[in-house]
Amino acid sequence: MKRWIILLLITFMLVVNSGCSNHIELNKLGIISAIAFDLDESNQWVLTFQIIIPKSIQSKSGGGNSQSPVTVFSSKGKTIQEAIQKSDLEAPRHLFFSHTRVIIISQRVAKYGVNQILDAYLRSYESRENTNVLLSDADAKNVLEILTPLESIPGNAISNLLSEQADRLTNLVPSKMHELMSTMTNPTASSTVPEIKITGQREGQNSLDALKETRKSTVLKLDRVGVFKEDKFAGWLSRNESIGIPWITNQIKKMTIVFSCEGETLSEQLSSFLVQKSRTNLTPNISGGNLFMSVDIEAKGNLNETACNLKLKEPNTLHKLETYIQEQIKNDVEDSFQAAKKMKADILGFGDKFHKSYPQNWKELSKNWEKEFADISLDVKVHVTIQRTGMINDSFSKLSKKKE
Repeated sequence: MKRWIILLLITFMLVVNSGCSNHIELNKLGIISAIAFDLDESNQWVLTFQIIIPKSIQSKSGGGNSQSPVTVFSSKGKTIQEAIQKSDLEAPRHLFFSHTRVIIISQRVAKYGVNQILDAYLRSYESRENTNVLLSDADAKNVLEILTPLESIPGNAISNLLSEQADRLTNLVPSKMHELMSTMTNPTASSTVPEIKITGQREGQNSLDALKETRKSTVLKLDRVGVFKEDKFAGWLSRNESIGIPWITNQIKKMTIVFSCEGETLSEQLSSFLVQKSRTNLTPNISGGNLFMSVDIEAKGNLNETACNLKLKEPNTLHKLETYIQEQIKNDVEDSFQAAKKMKADILGFGDKFHKSYPQNWKELSKNWEKEFADISLDVKVHVTIQRTGMINDSFSKLSKKKE
């Protein structure tokens, strides 16, 4: 009898105590799609939140909706957590961070240092390690106020710009939160973060009236690449200076290479080569106390466009074009390497390669890796294969018998 009473008591307690004691109803959550980090003149943190309005998104399917799909507001604090706590004074819902897709950091914050952001991010159980990180040369909060025509939620639109899907034709290396943390904990490596830029007139672009125009006067676009040494901003790389980075780091997926039909001698007639597959091998070497790095690149793809008078059925013609493409890739790689050397920032992972191949030498090299990195000699070898030339064999200029 006692046994049955004990079992009934245990069952009753399990039923009563089941469930989450700290649960929050979904309709009481403010779901954040993007966060911006700024600093004011007194170095107080200014956090800006882009919050999704579910009712607005749902009613859009029926048409005639006049409410913005997101709302944006800011809060200040001496620390990041204080700024988040003060947001409760303005937000009628509990802020929910687990769906944050984008974090935007201003250049002022980047120069101050991002250690505090990463520390707060690691401590939160709601944080996602695959959140995209972007850099803004002005106030980061301004980016979150721009509405986008193709995506109802601007945070999703920004995240999609950095999408790593295989069908995206981009040579930009995105920066995830976990990648940034991993690189910054490496004492000899430097980090890269893409820039998000507002182009055009910003006034009036936070209103729904801006979406009624067929051509927006303001566009969010990816531009330069910011370089970090440890946790602080060190400088910018231009788009041309950053093109070779994904080649060296073996992160090219698909991209278009523009090259001249006759090398440098006939630059007004250009062609396009679409890279479908690529592979890069880095081989470090130490000889006579000097450091060398061999970069071997193999790329395969299709000829998608040409303005040249070419007989593409002839093997010599394709071989000639492959040579020009190889020269262009090699120039891009060397330009990026020279830019990194100038900043003395190992954004290419060379330190890790030397560490693995020469562990004994690395003990001494790592003591002054910035100087050692700047003295590395680079040897670039590129092999390109044009697999297809499209639906026609000869170029249209050749078919139409036009002379160049």
